[in-house]
Amino acid sequence: MRHIVERLSAKLKQADIGHPSSERAYIEHTPDPDSYGEMIPRFPEEGFIGRPSALPDEDDLVEKITDCPESRLLWSDMRDTHHNEQIAAETIPKVLDEFGDSLKVLSLDCFDTLLWRNTATPNDVFAVLAETPLARRLGITAHQRIRAAARARRAKRLENGSREVDLVDIYRSFTSLSSEERELLAESEIRTEMDVCFAFSPCVELIRLAHTRGIKIIVVSDTYLREDELRRLLDRHLPADAIQSISKVYCSVDYGTSKSENLFQIVIKECGLPASQLLHIGDNDVADVQTPRKLGVRSRHFLQFNPQVAEFLRLQNAASSLMVLDQAAPEAVILPRYSPFRPVFSVAHLHPYAPETLIGYMSFGPALYAYARFLMDEVETLQLEGKRVKVFFLLRDAYLLSAACEAYAGKPVGKLIRMRKFHAIAASFKARADIDYYLSDIEPGFDTLHATARQLLLPPDVIELLVRAAHQSDDPKTAFHQLLHDEDVVTLIINNSLALRARLMRYISKELEVKEGDTIILADVGYSGRTQEYFARTFKEEFNVDILGRYVFTSDDPYRAAHRKALVRAGWDNTTLFEQCCTIREGAVVDYEADGEPIFADIKLSQRQYEKVANVQAECLRFIDDARTFFCKSGMTHEYSILQRAAHAALFRHAYMPVEAELEYFKDFQHDKFMGRDRKKTIYHLESARKNVMCVPSPHWLDPYETRSLGLDFTFSGLVQRRFPLDLSPEDMNVRFSPVMVSIGSTHESRVFLLRAHHLHDGYFSVMLPCVSGGTSVKMLLGQHYEWLQIADIQLLSNTRSVRRGASSSLDLEEIKRAGEIYQCLSPASVATIRTTDLQRFSAPHYYHVIFRPLVWRASGGQGAAR
Repeated sequence: MRHIVERLSAKLKQADIGHPSSERAYIEHTPDPDSYGEMIPRFPEEGFIGRPSALPDEDDLVEKITDCPESRLLWSDMRDTHHNEQIAAETIPKVLDEFGDSLKVLSLDCFDTLLWRNTATPNDVFAVLAETPLARRLGITAHQRIRAAARARRAKRLENGSREVDLVDIYRSFTSLSSEERELLAESEIRTEMDVCFAFSPCVELIRLAHTRGIKIIVVSDTYLREDELRRLLDRHLPADAIQSISKVYCSVDYGTSKSENLFQIVIKECGLPASQLLHIGDNDVADVQTPRKLGVRSRHFLQFNPQVAEFLRLQNAASSLMVLDQAAPEAVILPRYSPFRPVFSVAHLHPYAPETLIGYMSFGPALYAYARFLMDEVETLQLEGKRVKVFFLLRDAYLLSAACEAYAGKPVGKLIRMRKFHAIAASFKARADIDYYLSDIEPGFDTLHATARQLLLPPDVIELLVRAAHQSDDPKTAFHQLLHDEDVVTLIINNSLALRARLMRYISKELEVKEGDTIILADVGYSGRTQEYFARTFKEEFNVDILGRYVFTSDDPYRAAHRKALVRAGWDNTTLFEQCCTIREGAVVDYEADGEPIFADIKLSQRQYEKVANVQAECLRFIDDARTFFCKSGMTHEYSILQRAAHAALFRHAYMPVEAELEYFKDFQHDKFMGRDRKKTIYHLESARKNVMCVPSPHWLDPYETRSLGLDFTFSGLVQRRFPLDLSPEDMNVRFSPVMVSIGSTHESRVFLLRAHHLHDGYFSVMLPCVSGGTSVKMLLGQHYEWLQIADIQLLSNTRSVRRGASSSLDLEEIKRAGEIYQCLSPASVATIRTTDLQRFSAPHYYHVIFRPLVWRASGGQGAAR
C-alpha cells in the first residue's frame, strides 16, 4: 500500500504546484446531514416529478418598476446575452421564408416538436406504461421506471463518462426480473409511446414545404430510443410522404453524446455543409437553440404555449392528480377502514395517555402482531414446498421483531445474527464492476467522498489523499470516481474486501450453521433491502443457498433485491423512530476477528433512551400476548389482508399524525451512524421546523414530526404533494407577496427592479437575489416600503440550493439602525447593500436567499402593495 500513498502524494503535490494561488478548501460541499436546522435539503438530480426548487427562472426579469412585478432574478439576467429568436406554432410553416435559398438542411427536434404526446408531461407516459397488463403483472410503477433511468445514467457515466443510455440499460436496473421480462417491458414501453404520441401538424406541413424546395430534412433527438425504435414511432404517426422526406434520424444514445454536448458537431460533419446552411428547430432553449447557434447553425426556439397558458396547464395537471379525491364511489379509490384490534383494546382497560402504552400497545404492537403473522405464514408456505427454512433476524434493529414473532408463535423463531449493511456491501467487491455497481447505487446528494471511501475499505491516509486530489477538480465527485478506477486502488479495495469476506464467512459458518441447499430468510425492519441484495451477490453461490428478505417496510425501488417481500410497501421513508424502538442495547458490529467473532463498537446512545425503548418494547409484547390470548379464546381468525391494512394505518398514523405525548416522548431520541462524522444524530427537532420551512420550496421535503409543530394542515399539504406528486411552487401555495425594491449595478450604471417576495410562514417572506462580484453591488432599497422589519436570515445558496454560508453579517447599512434581527429604516432612502462576495472558486451561479418579516409599513408605500 505504501507505493499507492507515495504516488498519490506526488500527484497531489504536483496539482498543488499547478495551482499556486488557489486556496480552495477541499471540504465536501454536500450538506452535513447532522446539522439539523442549519441546512437546506438537496434535491435529486433526476427523477423528480414537479418543480425541484424555487430558484429564479430565465424570463422573470422585470426592469425598472412595472405594473406586474416579478419575484425572481437570475445571475444570467445580468449578462449581455443575445435574444433567442422564438417561433410559435402558427409561424412554423412560414419560417423557411426568412432564409430564402440559403438553407440546405432542415433539422427538427422530435419529442414536443415533431411528435407530441397526449399526456400532461413526459413522465406521465410511465404512468400509462404502469397500467399495461404486463407492468401490472410484474408490479412495475412509474416511480420505478423514472428511478431506473436515473441509476442507469449514473452507471453509464461511471463506465465510460457518458450519460446516454438506452432501454436495455434502463431495464437492466430491474434486478428482480428475468432478461426475458426486461425485454418485454422495453417493447411494451415502445408500444406505449406509439399509443400516446401523435404528429404535430405544423411541423408536418413544414417538412412538406422544405421537401418541395429541395431542402434535406433530418431529425435530431436527445433520447434513450435507438434509431430503429424512434423510426417505428415516426413511421406510425407521420404521413407516408413526410416520413419518406426524412433522410436521416440522429439519436443521442446511438452516438453517446447529447445535443448540448457534441451531437450537432457530428450532424454538421455528416451533412458536409457549412453550419450556416442548417436550420434547427426545437423546444429546448439550450439544447436546440444556444448549443447549435454557437457552432454557426441557424436555430429557432419553438414555444408551445405563451407563459399564461403554460401556467394554466401546469395547474390543471396538478388538479388532474387530485381528481380522485373528489370522485364519488365507485370510481374513487376508497378502501375499507379496518380496526380488528378494537376488542383487544376494550378488554385491556388501557390508559392511552401513558406514552409507552400509546406507542407500544396501541401503535407498534398491532403492526408487529401483523408482521409476526406475515413472517410465520411465509415460513409455513416455504416449508410446505419442501424448503429447509432458517430465519435470521438482523441485529440490531430486528431484536423486537424476533421477540414479537416468539410471542406470537409461543416459541423461539430463528436466530439473532450480527451482520450490518456496511459489511454486506464491503464484502462484495470482487472486481471493478462490483465497485461501480456500488457507486451507481448512491443517490445524488446523499453521499460524501469520505463515507464512500470508508465503505470501500480504504485506509484513512489513502482516503485523505484521494479526497484532496478529487477537490483539485471543478467536479470533485467525478474526479473521485476516476481516482477509484486507478489499478492499484482497485486492487487494494478488492484485497481488503476479500479479507473481510473470509472473516464474515467464518462467522456465518460457525454461528449460523448454514448448510448447502438452505433457504435463508433475512428478517429486518428493512426499507431498501440493501443488506439482502449485497449478501446474496456475495454469498449465494459461496454457500449454494436461497436468500429471501421479509421486512416490515419495503421501498418502491426498481433495483430491489429479488425474493423480497414486506408487510408494508411504502413510498415514504419515515421509519427511524420505529427502528429505534426495535433495537437492542449493544454497540454496532464494526468488524470480525480472524475466527469470525464479532467486534463491537462502544454504545453511543444514552441509557435514558434505552430505558424508554425497553418500556415501549414491553408494551408491544404485552399487546401481542393479549391479542393472541383474546383471539384464541374467542376463536377469531382474521384474514391477513385485514391485519396488513390495520398495521399500515397504525404506522402511517404514527409517522404523519403523532400526538403531543409522542412528540414529547421521542424529542431527544438519537440514532448512531457507523458512517457519520460524530456517529450520533438527533432524529428530529421541533424547534427547527419554523426555520426549515423558510428554506425549502415545499413542505414535503420536511420531516413530518417537525411539521407537526406547524399544524396538521401543514403536514397534510406536504403529504399530498409527496403522494401524487404535484407540480406546485411556493407561489401556487400562497398568493401573498411583499414588495422589495432592488438596485443592481456599479457606481456608473445600475438597474432597479421591483420584486415580489413570497410568503412563507408566520408572516415571513423570501426573495432570491443574484450573487454578483467584480464591482457589481446588490442593494435592497428597504426604506421604500418599510419603517421596521425583521431580517431573519440571508444565505448564500448554490444552484442546487445547498447552503454555502450565511451572509447576514455581509450587509452595509445606510440610514438604517439595527438591533439583532430588527432593522429600523430612518427614511425612504434607507438602503442595505449585500457586500460583494468572491465567487471565483464557485463554478456555478449562486444566489442570496433573503428571509424577512415586515413589522411596520412606510405610510407612502402602504400595506396595500402587499397581498
